[in-house]
Amino acid sequence: MTPQEIQEIRDLAAQGMSVRAIAKKLGRDRRTIRSALGLPPKPTEPSKLKSFKPKIEELVSQGLTGPRILRELRSIGYVGGRSILGAFIRTIRPPHKQQRKVFRRFETPPAREAQADWSPYRVSIAGAQTTTHCFSLVMAYSRRMWIGFFRNERLPSLLAAHVEALGTMGGCPATILYDNQTAVTLGRIDGKPLWNPAFLEFAKHYGFEPKVCRPRDPNRRGKGERPFGWIGTDLLKGVRFDSWDDLNAKAREWLDTVANVRVHSTTRRRVDEMFAEEKPLLIALPSLSYPTDRRESRKVGVDGTVAVDGSYYPVPAHLVGQYVTVRIYPHHLEVLDGAGKVAVTHRIPDRPTRLRVPTEAVPPRAASVSRTAMETAFLTRFPKAQEFLDGLHRRMKGLLPIHLKQVEHLVDLYGEGAVCVAIEKAQQYSNFNALAITRILEAAYPHIVPLPPMIPLVSNPSAFGALDDVDPGSPSDYTVDSTPPTCGEVVEPTKEDANGESA
Repeated sequence: MTPQEIQEIRDLAAQGMSVRAIAKKLGRDRRTIRSALGLPPKPTEPSKLKSFKPKIEELVSQGLTGPRILRELRSIGYVGGRSILGAFIRTIRPPHKQQRKVFRRFETPPAREAQADWSPYRVSIAGAQTTTHCFSLVMAYSRRMWIGFFRNERLPSLLAAHVEALGTMGGCPATILYDNQTAVTLGRIDGKPLWNPAFLEFAKHYGFEPKVCRPRDPNRRGKGERPFGWIGTDLLKGVRFDSWDDLNAKAREWLDTVANVRVHSTTRRRVDEMFAEEKPLLIALPSLSYPTDRRESRKVGVDGTVAVDGSYYPVPAHLVGQYVTVRIYPHHLEVLDGAGKVAVTHRIPDRPTRLRVPTEAVPPRAASVSRTAMETAFLTRFPKAQEFLDGLHRRMKGLLPIHLKQVEHLVDLYGEGAVCVAIEKAQQYSNFNALAITRILEAAYPHIVPLPPMIPLVSNPSAFGALDDVDPGSPSDYTVDSTPPTCGEVVEPTKEDANGESA
């Protein structure tokens, strides 16, 4: 640096210019200006990232995005900027693979189109890895998004997701674009989609036109497809959820604080501001929501529960033994009584389970003799029949009570002494069952015949005599092939027919 340049720097400093301003004016480095003015080097401040670098490397290894990492660091005290964070992340993250194909981007007018799709994820719910299905509805103009997590992608879940999404949007677009899922289309005939009738009725109810893109053409639904990768990295990755309700609650919070208030990278505008322009143009929602429940009939068990999709739900005790209608929604179900009124409502548990039945809801059971009491009574009556009872245990197992009841019936028929002798004889031949005792008694007492079941009493005892009456004639008299009477033949009425009584 020449003496003239050094003098010029000193003159500018004397005029009150800062080191930064002098360096910018002369095109010199600030450290050079400070040296020319005889100022000591400016001490370097410690990097705001230094204490957070291990945490940043951990979050990068989990595949989280820059904005998500910034939010995580802010929650633990990071006060630095986004630029230095992004520069550090680029030094430790491998470069992205460049996309080979180039596609022409197009935009749609406000309220003209929305795009809907599903995507499965594996997340931690209540400490267990669970498969969830995320439904996404994205407004094509403003990019406003709604997401919800469901247990499956069946038609009831699809309809329930639409009802909630359109209700949140406050209206419906003119068209909604789908992929070729069976809940929407059943296939194609001559290249044209064959619509699922149930879904088509739903679309007519809300006034939108469903459309499907060509098979294997996900780029037509780019606005609906692209957010799924972002949802996985920015919302779900590295997070454990307490329940399905907790998962959907965090999804709503993420939509309100991140997804729908961001400046979109394509439109360069805030999503919520663009949606404010789009919302007044949406189709108004009908006054009545479309029914989205799945209905099934169930019989209430003796334990006061109904089984639905692997879980057991308690119902009021007065419905035990009756058939009830169950309305199943994605996150809860309702049990209707015979009059069609809601008897009880239950949240669907995170995993199939048996819900606890309240003590007052358990129906009283009829008193019954336990197997142990039956065995005790048997040995009290036949003290020498322990071997026979043990043999029943080994061979008959669960059928043991049936055999003991049969022995009681034989006592009533043959007497206790005869049955005791028959049991001892059966023990000698190791025939441990009631049928063996029955055969022994029948052979020893052939004159004893069990009484047949009694005929129920009737109000008119004389009617039993009618059982002996037999109408005369042959079977041919009662068939369509019987010979008709001769034409012109006159049948004389009998005296009984004329007077109403016999001659």
